[in-house]
Amino acid sequence: MDRNRKSAETGGGKKPRGLRAWWKRVDDGAREKNAELWKIFLWLMAGLISTFPELAAYMVCLYGFRALHVDNLGPFGFMERIIELKPDFSPATVVFAYMLSTAIGYTVAYILNRKTTFRANNNIFLSTFLYALTVIFTIFMNGLLVGPFISGMVGRLAFPAALRETASKLLCMLVPGLWTYPLNRFVIYRVVNEKKDKNEIPEKEETPDA
Repeated sequence: MDRNRKSAETGGGKKPRGLRAWWKRVDDGAREKNAELWKIFLWLMAGLISTFPELAAYMVCLYGFRALHVDNLGPFGFMERIIELKPDFSPATVVFAYMLSTAIGYTVAYILNRKTTFRANNNIFLSTFLYALTVIFTIFMNGLLVGPFISGMVGRLAFPAALRETASKLLCMLVPGLWTYPLNRFVIYRVVNEKKDKNEIPEKEETPDA
């Protein structure tokens, strides 16, 4: 076996160590047992991980914008105002918070799913373009259909406004999975069969002596 083939199998000649080596063993073993279920699990985990920065951005927008406009803040005044102030539920702030947090969450999910969940090696520009179209479609679906329906249902509950907004946001992130996973699995993140190394010299077939 030549050096090029060895390099491809070992990831450029560098073997993973420590936590990366442990994760590689777990990942490879799970894919051998049931690759499809493992992909679904990783896809859900990527969505869960991306939820944290998405929710953080959403809440910072709702609480932070009003705190920024408060005068005479001391060294810790900004954090005090965030704790004391009520969230800003004005339509412009809510729309901006939703758009910004959604973009952050989808970006994190894209990186995790491409690198870890589906191990995609297709054209990254085409993959990003298709992913962007899916995100735009999802945002419009949430904004025009899913979001208003969920907000109307949750708004009837006798909970604090902040809790209702958080619950609506979480549901709006879960429902699109009905169409985003199939698109991610079969359209956006594709594994293209790698071509044989051009530098590899094919072996000559032995012909029997006459």
